[in-house]
Amino acid sequence: MASEICRRGFYAQIAYGRWKNIDVIAVNPETGRAVVVEVKTKQGDAWPAVKGVKGKNRLLVLVDYQGKDLNKRPDFYVLDEGDWQECLSSLKAKYGSVEIRDGYVPVWPSKTGKRPYIGATLYVSDVKAHKDRWDKLVDRLKQPPLQS
Repeated sequence: MASEICRRGFYAQIAYGRWKNIDVIAVNPETGRAVVVEVKTKQGDAWPAVKGVKGKNRLLVLVDYQGKDLNKRPDFYVLDEGDWQECLSSLKAKYGSVEIRDGYVPVWPSKTGKRPYIGATLYVSDVKAHKDRWDKLVDRLKQPPLQS
């Protein structure tokens, strides 16, 4: 995934360690702009427990390896905060009641009285409109330079 950012002429720093919900920091060295990226991958039918996009300067990139040989490029789906809110609305309409924590994390009530399911299970059909929408990253990183 970081290679996709670099292919577009930006710098990608993988965020190891303690930062939850941050996997890659994309930086445009010319403007000083940075975007935080959370990455979720799948090899099967769905991305489980996706907790969403936490703010305007963040992106969620869903990587799909299902059915791909090692020498084939995976499919990428790029979502921003607005896309995530639309996705949540669609999921609520499809599956019924859900609590939204912190404005972006779906929490589904348990039908068996056990702990609730936190996050959303996403399928390609839920996010197909966002396939290869790298323009969302490029647009954020190409904004005017930060003032010092």
